[in-house]
Amino acid sequence: MKVRTTRAGAVRTRRSLCPALSLLAAGLLVSAALLAGCGGGSSTSTPSVPASPAAAPTQGSTAAVPAADAVAFVSGTPIPKSSYQHWLSVETALGAASSPSHQALGFLITSEWVLGEAAARGITISEAEVKQRFAQLERQSFPKAGELQKYLAKSGETEADLLARIKVELLASRIAAKVTAGKSAAQRTALLTGFENNFHAHWKGLTDCHAGYVMEDCKQYKGKPENLTATSSRSAASKSGGSTASGSSATSSASSSSGEVYTPPGGFSISSSAFERNGAIPAQYTCAGAGSSPPLSWQHVPAHAAELVLFVIDDNSSGSTGGIRWIVGGISPSSTGVAAGQVPAGAVVGANTAGKAAYSPICPAHGKSDTIEFVMYALKKTIPLSPGFQPSKAESEYGSGKLLMGSAAVTYGVASGP
Repeated sequence: MKVRTTRAGAVRTRRSLCPALSLLAAGLLVSAALLAGCGGGSSTSTPSVPASPAAAPTQGSTAAVPAADAVAFVSGTPIPKSSYQHWLSVETALGAASSPSHQALGFLITSEWVLGEAAARGITISEAEVKQRFAQLERQSFPKAGELQKYLAKSGETEADLLARIKVELLASRIAAKVTAGKSAAQRTALLTGFENNFHAHWKGLTDCHAGYVMEDCKQYKGKPENLTATSSRSAASKSGGSTASGSSATSSASSSSGEVYTPPGGFSISSSAFERNGAIPAQYTCAGAGSSPPLSWQHVPAHAAELVLFVIDDNSSGSTGGIRWIVGGISPSSTGVAAGQVPAGAVVGANTAGKAAYSPICPAHGKSDTIEFVMYALKKTIPLSPGFQPSKAESEYGSGKLLMGSAAVTYGVASGP
């Protein structure tokens, strides 16, 4: 993450959200930079927290912004030209080391990405929490009276701008925490790397930029950013109405080694009522209990799906005690889930790593924990399967190009040994 030091000696983030979500790995470290040059002596009452940095200058919603008055759209949400020009002036006043125009627009775009991702995951932050963090940073970094006003006058920022920044940073930190819950330090790093890459690809695909405002985070970007100093009115780019394919088209073995498989907002997903994503799997679903398969449900199955295939993969064990614990093909795309210890109606169970056409109980070693992946693939064509089929058969069918992979969905659970 690039930073610069102000004349006051404080560290300030330069385009704090670029590359997308790189701030996640650093937690709230970047938040300490938001009040660079800011000090005590601010007004006794801070303004309301804006919906986003793009809304901060006017303290209003961007929903009614005419298309011609926007420079970009993120999943249909406009970024007003006035907001871009405001943050451009801030970047310029603060002496951006590289292109201030790219940093300003990139900050606004990726802020909308974080806000959209948080909303899709049900992650919220209260206005009181944002203001509490604002006050904490102000007291810690610059306790002298009057310095906040001097900084705001120099940079052109407002307290609402700072609150909007803090809101995004706090939400990003909570997204990171949710993605990496229950993981070791090494696993968290790998998960965040994989998540960041897929996150960027997904949201970039939902970001339309007007001609004259195309940069790296726009889906129109072709390897050469435009000069973003254009001030004339540009014709509006169409709003994004689609979404990129969720997950990965890789086989089960690849998905288990590539880190977090990203599930887009409102996209094809799989979950369990027995545990939260990356949460602890209850003992009753391990060898310490009945050892039955946990209940699973899936949502937003692609309309073009002809068949669903389910893999349950033990990432941490090897040999007959790990690998594929359950593979089920021929699942109807109209189905929505399966109860604990049951097989989806009409489905066909293949051979797991232990060579059995059955569910193999999760059995972590004493004092150890295993990460279990529940991966579901939506296929565009059906596969002829018979009971006890080999996983390689299913993989060769949809992994060799014979079948086009529709989408993939994944959730994780952590099982602990007795």
